[in-house]
Amino acid sequence: MTSVAVGSIDETEGQGRRAVKAARTRAGIESAALELFREQGFEATTVEQIARAADIAPRTFFRYFPSKDAVLFGDLGNELEYVREALNARGSEEHPMRAMAAAMLDAADRMEADREQHLMRAELLQVLESTGQYEMHLMRQRWMQDMTELVAEHTGTDPSCDPRPGAWSMTMVSCFGSAMHAWLTRRDGTTLRQILVDVLNSTNEGLCQVTGK
Repeated sequence: MTSVAVGSIDETEGQGRRAVKAARTRAGIESAALELFREQGFEATTVEQIARAADIAPRTFFRYFPSKDAVLFGDLGNELEYVREALNARGSEEHPMRAMAAAMLDAADRMEADREQHLMRAELLQVLESTGQYEMHLMRQRWMQDMTELVAEHTGTDPSCDPRPGAWSMTMVSCFGSAMHAWLTRRDGTTLRQILVDVLNSTNEGLCQVTGK
């Protein structure tokens, strides 16, 4: 029994080290890509250049990002998996919005250490102007659609005739987007988690006043 337990611990530690290494590699790719986008422009930058700057092979780049667009606009598929895990972990008896809130608070904590990268990304999107705004609009639409489908799957409902999964997802995505905008704009040191908690609580308070509960 002891050998099994030790083996399990070793496996868990190995997974933990691999996760840390993967996170560092991902962050390195993002940093290298954003620097190149800022120096020579988004369109002029190639995946090969990003890989070279990050000291990785191009095939390694594609293990972390499907395209250079995903570096600039964000890889929503990765974040969607965190939401899926939160929904599954917290069970069907809890309201899906609470599980989504937990996942978004976790995302806020992960993003806190990379504030400068997110600021750089926001500045680059401003430079792209209408193109960047259009792409961000499409990304938000896809994010809300994917979230809606995920919540509907979790609750066993049909989003085409049940408006609740879409409404819940749209509310949570909007809250997170508003909190992130404020986080990137403010210079008083308030964390993204603090801002998001305030946005979620005030939104909940307003809805409770409307419903009288």
